[in-house]
Amino acid sequence: MKKARHRSASNTFPSSATQEPNLVPLSCPDCFGVLRFEREGPKGHLAYCCQVGHRYSPSSLLYAKEAQLERTLWSATLLLKQMGYAYQDLLEEMNRTKGAERTGVRRRINEVRKQCLAIRAMIEATHALQ
Repeated sequence: MKKARHRSASNTFPSSATQEPNLVPLSCPDCFGVLRFEREGPKGHLAYCCQVGHRYSPSSLLYAKEAQLERTLWSATLLLKQMGYAYQDLLEEMNRTKGAERTGVRRRINEVRKQCLAIRAMIEATHALQ
């Protein structure tokens, strides 16, 4: 059984810290490795570092995570657009043959379009801190 960690003024942990020593439930935006925190310098500034050696201040970590999020959302948008093209090709192919069930494909084409628009709206509505 793990002991609960007591937080004291002399050894303050970020609120995201886990029960494991100095680990936080955040991954490195560069290599996706596990991050741990350290206190640096005479004022004990918070720093996050991974096993590979990438290091971040809280603000640089957030900046990198925001960039990672935007890349991921754009990737999802691109994937949905490509799926829409492939489904459209499938529908056209199905139209050439009689008796093929096209309702499900049409429904999926509409879902993919709506999902793509929703993600684009999320990207455009994001106001990350600078």
